[in-house]
Amino acid sequence: MRTKRYLILTLTLIFSSIVVFAQPDAKSKSILKKSELHYKSLKTITADFTLTTSSEGRKAHTNKGKLYIKGDKFRLEYAEQIIYCDGKNIWSYNPIDEEVTLESYKKRTNDLSPQDMFNLYNRNFKSIFEGSVKSGSEQHNVVKLVPKKRKEKFAYIKVYIEQKSSELKKVVQHFKNGTEVTVSVVQFTPNKSLSDSFFTWQASEHKGVILVDLR
Repeated sequence: MRTKRYLILTLTLIFSSIVVFAQPDAKSKSILKKSELHYKSLKTITADFTLTTSSEGRKAHTNKGKLYIKGDKFRLEYAEQIIYCDGKNIWSYNPIDEEVTLESYKKRTNDLSPQDMFNLYNRNFKSIFEGSVKSGSEQHNVVKLVPKKRKEKFAYIKVYIEQKSSELKKVVQHFKNGTEVTVSVVQFTPNKSLSDSFFTWQASEHKGVILVDLR
């Protein structure tokens, strides 16, 4: 369960627009606010991404995944698992084990979840504009976010936002133990038609799969 919550938290940062700042500089606030308004205007989000974990002395490890969001619903396909959430229940499906776990979806006070992605009022950061970098034909604004609370496990986060579209392209979490987690958006599709049933477990389509109800 800890791994699942951490994964959802990390992926939320792909699109997060931090709206509570501790002494932000004007440039970084403007960039993040513009990105926030862009994502708020979308009905659905579909994103292909890579998540790379690296630490000193160890080989970097990369996995691919896909994230779908519609209102308070989300679906995450990552590391041979599929997580469905309709805003009330959450199903974690492991095709290899042919088992799906059902739980009530409860938001913990200090956790970030996809439905918090546009308004992270429970997180306080100091934002700093660090300039822009070129990535292929694009120009990315780089904003550093330093947590106000020292008890956070990460030292800071860097977000890379494309100047023209205001879309987040990359998020890098720098942890205090030297580990870095990098989420890169490979492909982004806004306003794709997604039915509500897409975010719920369909037992009829998975015959033979064992359901473990933990509610």
